[in-house]
Amino acid sequence: MRKKTLFLAAVAVSASLTGCIRYSGHTERTLTKEVSAAGVTAIRLSFPVGEVTVVAADQPQVSLEVQIQCKYSHRCAEAARNVEIEASGQDPLRVALTGWPHSSNRGMKVRATVRVPRNTPLTAELGVGRMTVSGVGANLSAHLGVGDVDATLPEASIASVHLASGVGYASLRTSQGAQEGSRGLLSRSINWQKGTGKAAVQIDCGVGHAKVVLR
Repeated sequence: MRKKTLFLAAVAVSASLTGCIRYSGHTERTLTKEVSAAGVTAIRLSFPVGEVTVVAADQPQVSLEVQIQCKYSHRCAEAARNVEIEASGQDPLRVALTGWPHSSNRGMKVRATVRVPRNTPLTAELGVGRMTVSGVGANLSAHLGVGDVDATLPEASIASVHLASGVGYASLRTSQGAQEGSRGLLSRSINWQKGTGKAAVQIDCGVGHAKVVLR
């Protein structure tokens, strides 16, 4: 009974934390950037808080549109003016935001759309929020502190999928059917290795939900 109570309490905290970032705010700034991926062996994306959509396509560059959104206060607007997109390196190519306030987000979040080359290995990190990934045919590693991550990937390209959620749930759907993560005290995990492709997928969520669909 105690384990069940702890689990339900943790899920309630998860729902509260993930829901709190889905507020309606206004767009203070919109940043765009296009970076050549020629010669790049891997891509690493990093965002602090908000909603991130990653779309893989047959293109030789990384394209970004990032809206800096404020919920309230002129302090948020002032902080938003300091934020820029920074891209550096090739092994991996690192893409992140500079100038984000460290002490508090001041009601600020991002709404980002990132387009990446389909067959370049990708690591995507988000502190708090929601991440959606589609079309990646290479190795994929996604890390989320608090929130939800949904990935829709080409089944023919994938060899294995490992999902882990500290508090929340994990689910995988393939052409062979669907499965839920095995349950620990406060965690769920899936380790699937029946794919015919070459790419490995690893997604972990500290608090929240991890979902992968292969089609």
